[in-house]
Amino acid sequence: MNLKKYILPFSLLMLVSLSGCGPKKPAAAEQREKWLLSLNDSISKYQKDIELVGDSLDAARESVGRLVGAFDYVNNPREVEGYYILNGWKAKYPLSSTSMVARINESEGFELIAALSGGFFNEIAVSAGGSTVSSDIVPHDQALNYRVGNFNTVCFSGGKADSIGEFISSHEAETITLAFLNGKRTGSLSLPSAEKDMIARTWQLYAQQKELHRLEKELPRLSGKIAACRRMLESADSTKSE
Repeated sequence: MNLKKYILPFSLLMLVSLSGCGPKKPAAAEQREKWLLSLNDSISKYQKDIELVGDSLDAARESVGRLVGAFDYVNNPREVEGYYILNGWKAKYPLSSTSMVARINESEGFELIAALSGGFFNEIAVSAGGSTVSSDIVPHDQALNYRVGNFNTVCFSGGKADSIGEFISSHEAETITLAFLNGKRTGSLSLPSAEKDMIARTWQLYAQQKELHRLEKELPRLSGKIAACRRMLESADSTKSE
């Protein structure tokens, strides 16, 4: 028998077998490497997010600066705090007829002031295109809901007032009906174009200010996440060197 022809294949077989018996990296070490890589990936992602937020922040600041130029600041000593109202509307407020306007207070909150002549109300609803949104109920207190004879003025604010402002802004081109409610409908008004425009523009400034502040808070949040990832990486390096 010629054994030479079996020697080389057998040697190769032994090499293949031995190569599979070398030291294998522990599963924990592999998981650690993956975790370290994920931290670096996260840092890269957050850095890109910061760049995007920075660009959006610049655009938001420019937008707010442009919009706020169309508003007057009013500081009436008879009122608790000052407010911003669209140019040309300062002389029309306080209201003296059935109508509704919007303003932004010093805390940058959106407020709707509605007035009804010849009836009383503590809630409003606006309707357009088959949809309706309503406010909260504001009880009669001679502060936010006050009456002079049969003339009633109510100030609405908060989440539901925000929803009404957003609704008017998005339905400005349509016919919008304002309903005055006090358990039942006590009056109604088809909002004139000038009032729709005034409320929509006030809402847009408020919404842009709100977005600006959200972006301003986002930058330190992302920076904090990057710092946390780097601390974990530094801790991992120091542990490895021990």
